[in-house]
Amino acid sequence: MPIILCLDLGTAHTGIAISNEGILAQPLTTIFETKLDKLIGKLVPFIAKNHPDTIVIGIPSFGPLVEYSKNLKKELEKIFTGEIVLFPEDFSSRSAKSLLKDTGKILSKRKAAEHQTAAAIILEDFLDTL
Repeated sequence: MPIILCLDLGTAHTGIAISNEGILAQPLTTIFETKLDKLIGKLVPFIAKNHPDTIVIGIPSFGPLVEYSKNLKKELEKIFTGEIVLFPEDFSSRSAKSLLKDTGKILSKRKAAEHQTAAAIILEDFLDTL
């Protein structure tokens, strides 16, 4: 079964989700980093530990994260031999906020899980296209 990692990029946070069987996505963690080179360095252990077959990077329709997503893909291609997919995503963070609000968790706990939940939402959307 394929292992897929998904990244939800933000200006200061990157959420990571995983699917170990290509069917169900689950939030994994959030990395707090703004600089691309340092983000790559923090992603390497997750790639080494989980051995994904594919990395999915959520890419919005517009804004500064479009170029950031493309640059991340280029940099990851230097160290990762599997498939890297830029997958359209808009409103995943908004959906994650709404979903987490419904859980009744306090704001600080919701904020901590927001980006990894958004990554899981993107990954679920990606899995639905397979």
